Amino acid sequence: RLELSDFPIPAYHLVDLRHYMMGTVQFSSGCPYTCEFCDIPALYGRNPRYKSAERLIAELEVILAQDPLGAVFFVDDNLIGNKKAFKLLLPKLADWQKRTNYRLKFLGECSLNLAQDKPILELMRAAHFTDLFFGVESPEELALEAMDKHQNTRMPIPEAVKIINSYGIGLTAGMIIGLDTDSDQTVERLTAFQKETQVPLMV
Repeated sequence: RLELSDFPIPAYHLVDLRHYMMGTVQFSSGCPYTCEFCDIPALYGRNPRYKSAERLIAELEVILAQDPLGAVFFVDDNLIGNKKAFKLLLPKLADWQKRTNYRLKFLGECSLNLAQDKPILELMRAAHFTDLFFGVESPEELALEAMDKHQNTRMPIPEAVKIINSYGIGLTAGMIIGLDTDSDQTVERLTAFQKETQVPLMV
């Protein structure tokens, strides 16, 4: 596996970003968790590789020069896969956002245990992260245990959603139907979860 910074900066200058809803960047690759259905750890490793803040900001500068519509999605498998590296990145991202007058809002993907790290949430708000995708998978703890999604059982999911929302971050919830643990009550519980949390989009 190559170091991410060994790859050239993508040729963003060849794309007219004014015609796209959002651009994309990648800070890290890999995820430490071993959810039963996911191939990311096998493909990209459980110890996420990552770029330097300077390299990532250089990519953002190229994107910004194309006068984009205003959103950039971090395509990382899990932005907090390496919390230490992400925490070091965020203050520099926040400084860059301030210097460029917050022309870009950031989106990405995280594991739900982000709710347990309020310092990271504070830094993400400062860096203008506005929307995140989370693999919630199921509101049923039995299902989460069966798929080794233990990071989603560390606090009640509705509480985690509320905490993340309180930092100005909207959630999209990835859900799975058809698990071996599903019962006649599964869809009813899923509907109740949506009503309780008011998550606007479940996919």
